Amino acid sequence: MDKVHIVSWLLTRRCNLHCSYCRISRDYKKRPLSYPSLKDYERREISTSSIIEALRRFKIHNPDCFHIFYGGEPFLRADLPDIINYCNKEKIQYTIITNNSDEVQPAIDKLLLKTDYVVGLTSSVDPIVVAGQNVSTDQYKKSIKGLEKFAKLRDVIQDLVAEITATKESISSLYDLVKMLTDMGVNSDITVVDIAKSDFYDFSNVTDKTVLVPKVPEVYEIFHRIAEDQLNVHMAGVLLDRMYSILPSDLDCKIEDDVHNLTIDADGTIRLCLRIRGVFTPANFNVINFMLDDGHLHPGLKSSLARDKSFTCRNCNWTCMIMSKIISENEKYNEKLLHLEKRQYGISSSS
Repeated sequence: MDKVHIVSWLLTRRCNLHCSYCRISRDYKKRPLSYPSLKDYERREISTSSIIEALRRFKIHNPDCFHIFYGGEPFLRADLPDIINYCNKEKIQYTIITNNSDEVQPAIDKLLLKTDYVVGLTSSVDPIVVAGQNVSTDQYKKSIKGLEKFAKLRDVIQDLVAEITATKESISSLYDLVKMLTDMGVNSDITVVDIAKSDFYDFSNVTDKTVLVPKVPEVYEIFHRIAEDQLNVHMAGVLLDRMYSILPSDLDCKIEDDVHNLTIDADGTIRLCLRIRGVFTPANFNVINFMLDDGHLHPGLKSSLARDKSFTCRNCNWTCMIMSKIISENEKYNEKLLHLEKRQYGISSSS
């Protein structure tokens, strides 16, 4: 059907943190020659006007399209209030994914002052095992420190979400963390750690397969308990079963059959997906020419994605891609993704 339900934006490659498992804000050793350097991304960073034009086109294509504003750290973009104000004005659904660290708090406060409201904000809160870890690490800043700041944000953000990434070591703590967040009135978006299966996988710097969450009965029981107890997890009833089925990292998204998900890089080019930049697609498509004026995807985009997928992809476990595929199969699940009961434009969650 080629209907995009979720768009992931790498608004910038810049970040105030340098987490060991992330390649987005670094030049890694075996980066493919066709991939730009971090400095190239900084020089060519997508303009505000291009972002807004692409958002306009996506709304024509699918008025219910959900936009995820990633980085790097998106709050490092000075124009983020302009982007969010446009989304609010046009009733475009979105969330902003931030590391929520001390350094970005002034930018979060500025956004709240320069917008009438913020619909969605997602903060990293991982079930890390603190014992034996250096609590000054960037991972700690993104997790425990991020959790501490939820008390401040939950009264001013309509849909506050915790992005939880579990590892083999931390999966046993997942239920308790999600239960605690549910009791706080915070929704959770559960993912499991992924690995870079080749140098084309430029999102993750993890190559150690032993950190992956295994497909074992204990993990199934954790997922089942979260769904059965109706904890606040995005699309838990259908999503967690599919997540378990592709563990440890074996998702075939079928993007070549149905373009249900798109990712836009910091330089405005269209990526194969969040995990892989690709080669052919970024060379041929950007945020202006990926779609025709009538809202239809450019006829060459699908074949370009298919070529990149065949050439570079060796499967993954990206939760967002599973979500958009589920919505593509049955659009009723779009409401579960968006938490529409909380997304009353212009009315804060504290009202």
